[in-house]
Amino acid sequence: MAWMHTNAREGILAKLSEYHGKSGEDVMAWCEEVDRVATANNWRDGRIHTIVAAYLRGAAADYYEEEKVNINGWAGGNAANNLRDLLVARFASDSTKDV
Repeated sequence: MAWMHTNAREGILAKLSEYHGKSGEDVMAWCEEVDRVATANNWRDGRIHTIVAAYLRGAAADYYEEEKVNINGWAGGNAANNLRDLLVARFASDSTKDV
């Protein structure tokens, strides 16, 4: 069965919602949605952050543009270099970060 995963094609089976960085949005829930959609669509780890960038709008898109030279992945590794941790650090409320 492992061969099926490695040979599976990347696609768009599940759609990702846009994230704007507004105060009423839950960045942590959106990041979990990214993980689910990336898995469903078989997005390769090295491409997730570039695909996700296309779904950022407003303040979140502006923040990405400021930080993109430092970003080298979606999650894991150095928190200063992955988009997930940068978005959470920038847009999560203090009460949400503690959960």
